[in-house]
Amino acid sequence: MLKKTLSCTALAALLAGCAHVSLPAPQHDEVLPASYKHATAQSQNDVPRQWWQLYHDDTLNRLVDATLRDNPYTRVAHLRMIAAEAQKQQANANRLPQLGAAAGFSNARTSTNTALGEILGYRTISGDKYTLGFDAAWQLDVWNRVGYAVAAADAGIEAERAYARMVEQTLSWEVAITYWQYRLAEAELALFRRIRQQRAEAESVLAGRHAAGLISELDLARARLALRNADVDIEGAKERMSHAEHELATLAVKPVAQFSVPQQAAYRLPEIPAISPGLPAAILQRRPDLAQSAQNIRALLAQKEIADSAFYPSISLTGNFGFASLDLRNLTNGDSRQFSLGPVAISLPILDGGRIRASQTVADARYQEAVNVHKVQLLIALREVDDALSEVEASRNQDALLQAALLSARRVALLAKARYDKGAVNYLEVAEAERELSNAELNVRSNHLKGLLASTQLIYALGGGWQDTTPAAAG
Repeated sequence: MLKKTLSCTALAALLAGCAHVSLPAPQHDEVLPASYKHATAQSQNDVPRQWWQLYHDDTLNRLVDATLRDNPYTRVAHLRMIAAEAQKQQANANRLPQLGAAAGFSNARTSTNTALGEILGYRTISGDKYTLGFDAAWQLDVWNRVGYAVAAADAGIEAERAYARMVEQTLSWEVAITYWQYRLAEAELALFRRIRQQRAEAESVLAGRHAAGLISELDLARARLALRNADVDIEGAKERMSHAEHELATLAVKPVAQFSVPQQAAYRLPEIPAISPGLPAAILQRRPDLAQSAQNIRALLAQKEIADSAFYPSISLTGNFGFASLDLRNLTNGDSRQFSLGPVAISLPILDGGRIRASQTVADARYQEAVNVHKVQLLIALREVDDALSEVEASRNQDALLQAALLSARRVALLAKARYDKGAVNYLEVAEAERELSNAELNVRSNHLKGLLASTQLIYALGGGWQDTTPAAAG
């Protein structure tokens, strides 16, 4: 009867321990809009996983690939995944009985000056003892504590998978924005050098005119001031290029002294790609920080269930089998065997000073805290998407206006130069017109960079690329 009872208890515990635990993801449907405020179309978000390839820049592609391959954070993400999978293995191990082996030797002698020695006629008992055996213990998972621990570990694995995506997203985004800042500084450097050449030629002509007494020294001084300002602008552009290049070297894990970005004097910033944000609900799965937060909430929910189950009794089963003998030669004989099955130990907390209740309160508070933080993160993510959509739209609208302003500035500079050549105005009007022309050209370039950065911010806010365009391996 005892064997049947133990067998039924073990079978019930095994079935309970193998039961699948389902942990629901947090729901915040009340804050999810039907569409984004600044979205122009509600088509599916079809941004490729390698989203940086949308800009058709081979140098950018190589920099991103090198960074994702060599940056230590990529390795960190891989190591965190390994640790999370090992934690699940640890949790799963608690489903099964624990078995251990032991062997021992002892030599004992009793005292003659004790009650036992007196009974034995003041004689002693001495001899060797050899033991060999196995011990087994099993914590029966009647209340599915192990099941919830495994579910928490599963959530941890998914959280680390989301972290790996977040590392890829962040590194590629940082490379892209730094690379375009480098290219903008490079384009500005080319512009400033062209402006300096023009101002140097003007200064040379004006110096000749001043020597001939045709213009005042003030006009010559203004021309030289404009030339010096061009030199300052050139040095500023060089500094911005260096800083961006150093940042790219750090991201790619290369020594700054051994790293350089191929210079392209005629480089043009790429066009701003058209990006459909898709539906707001999709951001919950696609944005890695939200996915990681949701998995952390599922893990905390599992911990909450484990804390609640602490009020229920713990049931454990122990046993052992082995051999014991005074003579090593007889250790494995049948007569030397010994075993025990049980006891079945049931432990139920009665008085613990409120420890279990406090642990339950802590677990529930941490779960509720994570749910509310996740809600705030979702609202921020939705706002970031609309902010980026608005910035992309504003950049495109401003581009037409700035292009028109650039045409006007070129016309003004041409007319001012013509009027000065005829002696109708002094050189101040020419210098002012050239300054406005330079500002107009810089505004066009800066606005285009703003649009590019807004497009990458939009992709980042949406969770990076989603559709994997990497060709499948053959075979």
